[in-house]
Amino acid sequence: MTETSPPRSGAALLVGGAFMVLLGLTLALTLASIPAGVYTVFFTQLSHNSTASTTGQPFLWLGPTAVLLPFLTSYGAAFAFATAIYVMMLALASKQGKGILPAIKAGLRLRFEEFFSNRLLLVVISIGFLIFTASVIDAVVEAAGGSIGNPLAGGDPLKELVQLTIAPLREELGFRVVIIGLVAFVLSLGRPLKDAAKALWRPSAAYEGAAVGGVAFALIWATTGAGAVLFGACHVGLFCGGGWDFWKLPEAAYGGLVLGVLYVRYGFHVAVLAHWGVDYLASAYAFLGQGLYGIDWTSVPGFSLQDLTAFDLVGAFGTASFLAVAYVGLLKLGRSYSGRRRAASLGSNSPLEPASEGAT
Repeated sequence: MTETSPPRSGAALLVGGAFMVLLGLTLALTLASIPAGVYTVFFTQLSHNSTASTTGQPFLWLGPTAVLLPFLTSYGAAFAFATAIYVMMLALASKQGKGILPAIKAGLRLRFEEFFSNRLLLVVISIGFLIFTASVIDAVVEAAGGSIGNPLAGGDPLKELVQLTIAPLREELGFRVVIIGLVAFVLSLGRPLKDAAKALWRPSAAYEGAAVGGVAFALIWATTGAGAVLFGACHVGLFCGGGWDFWKLPEAAYGGLVLGVLYVRYGFHVAVLAHWGVDYLASAYAFLGQGLYGIDWTSVPGFSLQDLTAFDLVGAFGTASFLAVAYVGLLKLGRSYSGRRRAASLGSNSPLEPASEGAT
């Protein structure tokens, strides 16, 4: 006998429908940004100083240490390599959990949290949530007189686009896998190698089945916090050679924490794609506008597609994603609390408990 969900109210259907429309728009903008970026890099004159064939020396982050790689690569090759990885990750995420359409249908008709049951939809919601909340933090800091800066403004636009494209891979490897993943891998070495590799990809696998509060659980979440602080510090000019002003630190550390949670709970690809959405998606259409029409990519307002994307990610869908995450989080907390209350109640009335004094 299958359990059926109660019918949703008209108001719930209206909210779910509005969220579905915004989610669909953002997913479309996300997927369309890939050919937009390819066209910008290879078929427009985005920069007067460089082209897709211009070469540079790539580097990786190993925690807070930048390590130059012993070869040169062209801007075009670096962009194409990273973009191909993102396409594969998007395809992988789309296949995990429920299908995209079943997840949307279930979220609309059954329970709102079903919108999160497909990994690709989870990625898109995470992008909106992270951009909205990070924008709020930056706005509060600037309103209080803190300087954030913008090291990207005034640089070569093609180089900046390529850097924004490869940064998610480079930074998630350096600040999540190296700091959190290796700890999870070492903690899993007593298991089959396949399980240890799974913990490197998704660190929560290292403590699954163990008691919450155990050593593995504590170490992984401690390194998640430490990695977030290092990630924030390395954005600031005082540390690691970052180009942002000091008050970028709170927002960058917060972003590192959110990305760390996504990595630990859902896997490397989810964290990378969410980071890619913040860095690349948030500005891809601005670079397209400059390449096509000469509209400076930093101008506000700017190219129409960029203005639409900014309104969606910072305003409409960003706000909706924040409210959705808060709502689902509160639901889960409520269910967890109810479950503990129920377990405690059942335990106190267990027939295995000794009879109280005076019982006959």
